[in-house]
Amino acid sequence: MFACFLYTEPVTDNMATDVYKREDEFQNNIRLLNILYDIALINWNPKAPQNDTNQNRLNRLFSSKSIMAWSELLRDAVCAKLDLDDADERAKPFYRDLSDGDFHKIKKIVERLLGWPMWLAPVGSEIDSYIAGNKSTLKEWFKGKGLTTGYLMGASE
Repeated sequence: MFACFLYTEPVTDNMATDVYKREDEFQNNIRLLNILYDIALINWNPKAPQNDTNQNRLNRLFSSKSIMAWSELLRDAVCAKLDLDDADERAKPFYRDLSDGDFHKIKKIVERLLGWPMWLAPVGSEIDSYIAGNKSTLKEWFKGKGLTTGYLMGASE
């Protein structure tokens, strides 16, 4: 997540001015992580039975390769919803003041991500073998199954 939403290059903005947005960037990341917690991770139950549908969805969603793959899609959808068209702006999507309205849009994107139907496939489905593979193959599989930037922004599968 941080690789997609934190600007990793040093900034030249003067720390003593309002132009410097590192603290805003940190707070925006915390707010995104809180959204993920509030609508998903709050339900995490490591003691859930193996056939627990919600826990299987969360296990798939928050597996290492899965997070790496969908985080990039999430970043692209967030950038589009925030109307960040310039490459420099897209490189640092959270290095700015974001309003409650912006976070309402972001929450809707996260809700779409969490509601993607393939997360609920039966145990042993093809999603499980792809999640165990590499990130780029998984990301392509996601796209082929409808988990795209457009889907996250509200388009039908």
